[in-house]
Amino acid sequence: MRAADAARRAGGGGSACTAGGFGAARPDWGRRVNSMPGTVCLVGAGPGDPGLMTQKGLDCLRRADCVVYDHLANDSLLLETKPDCEKIYVGKQAGNHTMPQEEINRLLAQKAQSCETVVRLKGGDVYVFGRGGEEGAWLRREGVPFVVVPGVTSAIAGLAYAGIPITHRGVARGFRVMTAHDKGGGLTNLDFDSMARTDDTLVFLMGLSLLGEITSRLLAAGKPSGTPAAVISEATLPTQRVVTAPLSELEARVRENPLPSPALIVVGEVVRERETLRFFGEGPLGGVRVLLPCVGETPSRLGGMLRGRGAFVTELPVRRIRELPGVLRRHDVEWAETLVLTSRHACAFFFGQLFALGLDVRALSGMRIAAVGPGTAEELSRFGLRADLVPEPHTGEGMEALLRRELTPGTHVLYPKVKELAPELAAALASFCELRAPELYENLPVEDAVLSADASFDAAVFTSASAVRGALGALRESGVSVSSCGRLISIGPKTARELRQNGFDTLEAAHADLGGILEKMEELFHE
Repeated sequence: MRAADAARRAGGGGSACTAGGFGAARPDWGRRVNSMPGTVCLVGAGPGDPGLMTQKGLDCLRRADCVVYDHLANDSLLLETKPDCEKIYVGKQAGNHTMPQEEINRLLAQKAQSCETVVRLKGGDVYVFGRGGEEGAWLRREGVPFVVVPGVTSAIAGLAYAGIPITHRGVARGFRVMTAHDKGGGLTNLDFDSMARTDDTLVFLMGLSLLGEITSRLLAAGKPSGTPAAVISEATLPTQRVVTAPLSELEARVRENPLPSPALIVVGEVVRERETLRFFGEGPLGGVRVLLPCVGETPSRLGGMLRGRGAFVTELPVRRIRELPGVLRRHDVEWAETLVLTSRHACAFFFGQLFALGLDVRALSGMRIAAVGPGTAEELSRFGLRADLVPEPHTGEGMEALLRRELTPGTHVLYPKVKELAPELAAALASFCELRAPELYENLPVEDAVLSADASFDAAVFTSASAVRGALGALRESGVSVSSCGRLISIGPKTARELRQNGFDTLEAAHADLGGILEKMEELFHE
């Protein structure tokens, strides 16, 4: 997805710096504590795949008070910002500039007067035809501190995602990266004679509309007509398309198979390596666009598993987890005979509070431990313990049935849980056991969870009922219909029930764990 409607709408909300956009006054309570301007971070967002954003760039986004972003920056990166971060779209497309460069320069300097951290988010790399140098020079003249966070340029990553190495031993020892357009929109003054003689890989950015002129000039300068060439459209995105042909036939081939911008033009012998080195979209879920509403931190484990199978995953944080510290009591632990854990979060917070009491795993000696599924059991293993009981199916209902069989009436059961949610299991356990259910954490909404209004997916995967509720709210806020999400996959019966109660059909995983979701996805999409 490209940055567009969602973040433009988000920009109208509250802000840690100037509210209401360029030129608006900031309330006194929000002013900077001194007269020194804040810092502008010129950040490269990478070529499109949000996973190619650098860690340092993400750190800048997460502490930003204001983000000024481009058309080519993936809008999912804006989900990394604070809830009160102001977002200002200044994207440029051919013939359609939202804001002239001079105004962008002034905007950055102005925002630095009222914000601690301003991020200028640019597609690709800041200094590779990104006008980052002009912005940095302006800020220096204005006395505004700035830092540069380089990004992954499409000139290298776009080729790699198409299976084309920009250099290759014995084939190409160097490369040239060029912009195709001059200020007037015509072909730049390039040295086609030297390009015709070199074995270097030639990469032209922003040149799709000039493809015919570029190929003609190379051929006229003496470049062999059979030189391998390619056009890569929307590189690193799930919509990436690649057309290859000999240089003399490339324009005609693209005319037969029209491609959208942005696109890269590549000329050189390295293009032949594509058949050997192509990988993008090659897994069992290759090219499948997945919406994954997340509860808690991202990136999630499931997101990584789906990406490893070739899917293009948009992780949308819809609920956040907050610990309620100091709830677990020593006498609860000493009293318990059975510990029931129904999520990774419950497991992690239980042991965190156990250790805060000055206890360790020896306090659980003689206690039976039940974990709802493999994920929770894996989290338990991080503390050197194995689950004694794991229900089948891995659901609350499965846990209840297992404990009714395994426990004698009146057993002391400690069930650390989420606040105000999942009351069914607690009520069931209380009907045949002595129960204590300390609420160690809460599951809260993420207020600024939005998608681009034109977002579309092949599947949406839901791992809990709260993820369903959060996602439906985010879709409504974004103006995205559920029908744009493709097939709806649910992890288990409770999640499926939540979807059906809201009027949506769903396909349920064969077994209620991450493995079951992967199996269902591959059953649906792997030919």
